[in-house]
Amino acid sequence: MRSNSELRKDARATMSGNWLDGVVISLVSMLMMCLVASPQIVTAEGSVSGNVIYMLAYLFIGAPISYGLYFAFLKFCRGAELKVENLFGLFNSKYYIKSICLYLLTSIYTFLWSLLLVIPGIIKGLSYSMAPYILLDNPEITAEEAICRSMEMMRGHKMDLFLMGLGYAGLAILSCFMLCIPLLWLAPYYVTVITKFYEDLKAEQVREIPIQ
Repeated sequence: MRSNSELRKDARATMSGNWLDGVVISLVSMLMMCLVASPQIVTAEGSVSGNVIYMLAYLFIGAPISYGLYFAFLKFCRGAELKVENLFGLFNSKYYIKSICLYLLTSIYTFLWSLLLVIPGIIKGLSYSMAPYILLDNPEITAEEAICRSMEMMRGHKMDLFLMGLGYAGLAILSCFMLCIPLLWLAPYYVTVITKFYEDLKAEQVREIPIQ
């Protein structure tokens, strides 16, 4: 496994010459998330109807788009062009229902672990973090199996991802003082780093399989 600094360096090299495409896809995804949240914004603040509509909208539209961002950058890191249309790549029969199931399961499991304490919830969230990528690489498996494989893949690597996310959170907070404009560059950069992290984990897992 490469260190976080090496992954960040590789991500910057990969994004070189592609920052405009990264900004565009980040802007489109953010706008889509704002549209998904609009029922909650338009209705009375805190109203039951607004919350229910928002949850349904996020489940059936927002979650596939969120995972679609992983889909776009996974293809990009493997040599394809960074295209906005790949953001909507999960809206088909192969991925759509399973992406919804994956979002539901990870949300429920993380919430239940968080009832114990915040830290177990964070640990489990890190354990489940590679599940979207695993599902994208293996559309034939179930959402539950993707979660199990992610837990296995993240064994011994959760702290690496936590520190990576901590650095991103710090930069994201700073961007709030600049009208969140830097997030348009920060988001594609961070997703690229996470995608590189997954690719390293996957390669490591393959190397660890004993020869029969």
